[in-house]
Amino acid sequence: MKRMAFGVLVIASLTFAPTVMAAGAPSGFTGLWESVDCASLEGAPPDCSVWGDGSLQTLSIGPGDAPQIVYQDTYASVCANDGFPATRYIAAGTGEYFEIWLFATFHKTGCGAFGMDHADSIYMQFYWDAGSDTLWQDEDGDGYGYIWSRAH
Repeated sequence: MKRMAFGVLVIASLTFAPTVMAAGAPSGFTGLWESVDCASLEGAPPDCSVWGDGSLQTLSIGPGDAPQIVYQDTYASVCANDGFPATRYIAAGTGEYFEIWLFATFHKTGCGAFGMDHADSIYMQFYWDAGSDTLWQDEDGDGYGYIWSRAH
């Protein structure tokens, strides 16, 4: 009887588990991502002649419906141009999913450390392409943005 009850539980868990998992946040966004700080036109290779400085950007997206997100740029021209002692930019915040998009709001920002420059929040939006396992970032919808790849 115990074997039969165990077998029924295993079959039930395999039958219902995908439904429960599908109801949560998209797991494809979760992880560590990297990008080059140069413009990409609709997914084409990055081109620094359009804009950008070629620095490495990283993005850490946690799990869950409201994931913790940390963004870093190894060389931020805004920090360098405004005379801050550090040129690394860091931002931390949370995300919110809407259909196929992840909207990130960063309340803690700074050059080198939180609170070292901008008092305002910054916002980013990301689309995950499951086929290429990349993120696309284009806040204003003009076709120029960043391509993010999984960090290895």
